[in-house]
Amino acid sequence: MILKNNKESIIDLLQKENLKIIQRSDYFNFSLDSLLAAEFLSVGRGVHNIVDLGTGNGAIPLFLSKRTNAKIIGIELQSVSADLAKRNVQLNNLEHQIKIIHDDMKNWNKHFEIASQDAVVCNPPFFKFNGNAETLNNLDQLTLARHEISITLSDIIEIASKLLTDKGYFCLVHRADRMIDILETMRKFSIEPKKIQFCHSKYNKPAKIILVEGLKYGSEGLIVSSPLITHKESGGYSEELLTLFK
Repeated sequence: MILKNNKESIIDLLQKENLKIIQRSDYFNFSLDSLLAAEFLSVGRGVHNIVDLGTGNGAIPLFLSKRTNAKIIGIELQSVSADLAKRNVQLNNLEHQIKIIHDDMKNWNKHFEIASQDAVVCNPPFFKFNGNAETLNNLDQLTLARHEISITLSDIIEIASKLLTDKGYFCLVHRADRMIDILETMRKFSIEPKKIQFCHSKYNKPAKIILVEGLKYGSEGLIVSSPLITHKESGGYSEELLTLFK
């Protein structure tokens, strides 16, 4: 049985080329953020090895498998999520391309050589932890997925910088209100921001999500892409977003 208990279910992965994913009702599940990050990352000819930091149940590697033949490794701290990710790789017959490591990303040097990866992608915890326990979720696994408790933004970008080859790509999806923190920290660790896109739920709404890509030891020069509007005014996904599902 590929499902282990009644908390698990198999669903279509946003109708993305017949991909399917196993999810658990009590664990952090994939969202549009995973698709957006996987589509924003540059995967040209020079990208042969990709790491997804904090892969969760493996959604980003699954999405990336439809864009590239590169080898993809997802690393995940939580044992249940890592197990889901491994089974999702098997469910989609992608063992030849995707590998899942169950470990803390801070232990990256146990699994990778320095400067060995052509691209690093991450959909990290979005919220800083201010010490107020009332702001946290009741479930520990959701707390770790949403709040910077086990890992911080600075930790993630430093790890990415160490993993990346010269001119390797780093891609991050995050909250738009963290943009200054993100750009300053990328430069601190020698990743030059090269491309940004703001994502809005509707035309008249402020951006909630930001997509950022940088180059290790890249030259200065930033492209601000056209904003992505994810929903129609009348409801439902926008045509622009729907094209990402195809």
